Amino acid sequence: MSLRSGSAASATEGGAAAVATGAGLRSGEGVDAEGVRQYRLALAVAARRFRRYPVRALEEELGGTVEVLVAVAAGGQPQEISLARSSGHDSLDNAALDMMRQAVPRTAVPERLRRRAFVVNLPVVFDLANE
Repeated sequence: MSLRSGSAASATEGGAAAVATGAGLRSGEGVDAEGVRQYRLALAVAARRFRRYPVRALEEELGGTVEVLVAVAAGGQPQEISLARSSGHDSLDNAALDMMRQAVPRTAVPERLRRRAFVVNLPVVFDLANE
């Protein structure tokens, strides 16, 4: 299982938040694209420490990609961690969400991002070949 970059996400509440994708920032005036990139990379590194391939998924030889959306409120507090796109397997989806729930509180939001809300999308790839 690995984290990969590069996926689209939708903005939160009326498009007020910026959305980070593999290609960079998609919307949200005033949000520092480099700061979002740094946060996204730091979050991916932190999330790797908590990755667990579900035993049942291994036994059933399930794989797939889960896209997790992390919304951060102005002020730098995590607002929401949700499923942006399912892998089609509940066990993989839940493992990816659990991984992010553990990583988000341990990932500092850069000071330059704390004035604006933003959203990052992180794909989590469950690949049996890499286990």
